[in-house]
Amino acid sequence: MSSKTMNDLQAYVIVNAAVTVPKNRVAKLFETFGNAKAVLAATPHDWVTSACLTPIMAARLDEARRCFPVDEEIRGAERSGVRIMTRDDADYPRNLKEIFDPPCVLYVKGAFDSDDTNAVAVVGSRGASYYGLSCARDFSAQFAAFGLTVVSGMARGIDTAAHRGALDASGRTLAVLGSGLDDVYPRENRGLCEQIAGAGAVISEFPLDTAPLAQNFPVRNRIVSGLSKGVLVVEASLKSGALITARLAAEQGREVFAIPGKLSSATSDGAHDLIKHGAHMATSPEEVLWALRSVFSLERGKAARQSRKGTQVGAVRLLTDEERRIFGVLNDEPKHIDVICRETGTDAARVAAVLLQMELKSAVKQVPGRMFVAA
Repeated sequence: MSSKTMNDLQAYVIVNAAVTVPKNRVAKLFETFGNAKAVLAATPHDWVTSACLTPIMAARLDEARRCFPVDEEIRGAERSGVRIMTRDDADYPRNLKEIFDPPCVLYVKGAFDSDDTNAVAVVGSRGASYYGLSCARDFSAQFAAFGLTVVSGMARGIDTAAHRGALDASGRTLAVLGSGLDDVYPRENRGLCEQIAGAGAVISEFPLDTAPLAQNFPVRNRIVSGLSKGVLVVEASLKSGALITARLAAEQGREVFAIPGKLSSATSDGAHDLIKHGAHMATSPEEVLWALRSVFSLERGKAARQSRKGTQVGAVRLLTDEERRIFGVLNDEPKHIDVICRETGTDAARVAAVLLQMELKSAVKQVPGRMFVAA
């Protein structure tokens, strides 16, 4: 297709489809030529001499210009209820437009909201502990109660818990994929994807059928941090992708926070390293909000927090003496029912019955493996 006959959307989709061109080089193309149609009107020689593309990158972009099925891609997005947004659109996310290398195209299922500028990213390990998952879900629910949008990457572990926490509080959440929207990953999160699209947006910069390749995830992390005013790392090893998001956030001028974990836990090493090197230590959602107080309102959250605290205290007050005795051996770490029996001197059948009563009162929560925690 000639650059003279294509429209702006087609031009942007074609430039974006040259996925082997690094995003910082794409940013340089736009800095040099101004817009997608002007980029595609240039020659491969121009791209090399004026925009620092290597000859191989220039050849890939030229191939996309000649061969990418752009009309089929646009029709496929329409059939899937996906909007293709370009960096020139008036409602392109303001936070994201501020970074050095914003995506030239976003595939969006759902919709952005003007209040999404008040966003915080919650990221961490795919192999998180129960402690980490609880923190991610609780912090995210409280952020949502304060009116913040929660951003994450919909990966297993901390990301999934963060999205679910925001949804629990009937808040907004944005999920940034490392694949195309026609290949949601992980597959078990397809239902969650639909929920998020109804309470925010699921986003990708990759063409619709792009597979969840390993090299895509570090690239998408700049969008997670770019959409947010701050990034909270809940649990992460020293090699976790969450640390890439934290580094990108710092480079983008965002605040970085980390939740401290157990000293013996490898999944906390990355978070502790961030704190050691200057990240804010976050032991409560309020600490994050206080650091970002110039952007976010604290009053709404104060009311929500007091309401939740009253509900929790009320649940404990409703316990019988027998229930209180069993509740007394529980805390925020999962404990197997056999351990509860041994510590309370009560037989298994009775403990199971009492725990069920306590679940109905929202005083305890059961987790996989016949484990229980204080709610």
